[in-house]
Amino acid sequence: MKRLVLMMFSLIFLNGASGEIVESVSVTVGDSLTLHTKVNQMELGSVLEWRFEKKMIALINSDPNKITHVITNTSDRLELNRQSGNLKIMNVKMADSGLYELDIISPSGSTSNIFNVIVINKASDGVRVESVRERDSVILPTGLNQIRRDDRLTWKFEGTIIAQINQTGIFPHDVLDGRFKNRLHLNPWTGSLTITNVKSNTSGEYVLDISKSSSGFTTHKTFSVTTIDGDNMVSTTEGTTVILASGVFEIHQDDVIIWRSEHGDSVIAKISNGTFSTFDGADGRFRDTLKLDHQTGSLTIRNIKTEHAGLYHMDMIGSRRTVFKRISLSVCPRDWSVCLIAVVAVAFLLLVLAGVILVRGKMGCCCSDHGEKRTEDGMKIMELKGKGRKMNRI
Repeated sequence: MKRLVLMMFSLIFLNGASGEIVESVSVTVGDSLTLHTKVNQMELGSVLEWRFEKKMIALINSDPNKITHVITNTSDRLELNRQSGNLKIMNVKMADSGLYELDIISPSGSTSNIFNVIVINKASDGVRVESVRERDSVILPTGLNQIRRDDRLTWKFEGTIIAQINQTGIFPHDVLDGRFKNRLHLNPWTGSLTITNVKSNTSGEYVLDISKSSSGFTTHKTFSVTTIDGDNMVSTTEGTTVILASGVFEIHQDDVIIWRSEHGDSVIAKISNGTFSTFDGADGRFRDTLKLDHQTGSLTIRNIKTEHAGLYHMDMIGSRRTVFKRISLSVCPRDWSVCLIAVVAVAFLLLVLAGVILVRGKMGCCCSDHGEKRTEDGMKIMELKGKGRKMNRI
């Protein structure tokens, strides 16, 4: 009873005190946020309370006789750390904006913190999904324009730290059986993570934690990287229509997509700020042949010709994803039989060449054995001839 009266008196005092420091926190819709108590372990006999807009949403009572951990808010997006008392808000929504107050009463003293959470309304569903083909590259953006000196960034893959940026430097980690060796690149200005040569064992959940050494909060961004099986190879016949797929189901308003052809490395199509543009190419070979899909950003080439064969690059850059793709396009002449005969001929020549190499290898082994015997016989004949010459001289 005495502790309860003390708790109520302290809360009234703290709430009514002037000049309390309010820490502002900016977070994007869909991200997650952790408000820190700056306590590693709650003391026995401590009472902790979190309030949102003056209404209690979480309580920890570590009285030895009755230890309780309660989240009074019915939302399943709140998570309370029982050891530290940190409060995590997952998949932040606009309704989460407002004042969060923390009060801790413990045998060693009392502390109070106030956080003003400002939610920025950007389209997000909480988890950014990146779908890429194996061996392609993907960039996971931090959303920061520039890292500040006291920023601390930690990238995790399936709960394991794979890269960090802090005041002392940039540190990619060679972990998880070396699957990320030489495949992680951190942007020194923004902290964005580039994963090259993506494979099935590097697909999964990536989490970015952003905090400051002087702050009492951490923001979290979650990315789900999935790989699409199959090679980026497309084959077609001259005179037909082919679609080079972007690999996404829907493009976003802030996505910038650039299609390039290896012929002069020229830009042949572009999507930016809702504007869809196609170009003729460096030598005009794509004139009146290109069309962009307004939903997916895929590129259609109509009335295709053999001169259109080659390597195509697609760069997609947005606030929630960055994807690079390479597509190899092969075009057979209109008389498909010629193309088929050529393919069969090449395959036959390869088989013949392999057979010749195999036969020569076996013959080489036999010849080497017989060669040793012939060499020995030759040496004996030479010796006999030498003796014969000496006898004739006598």
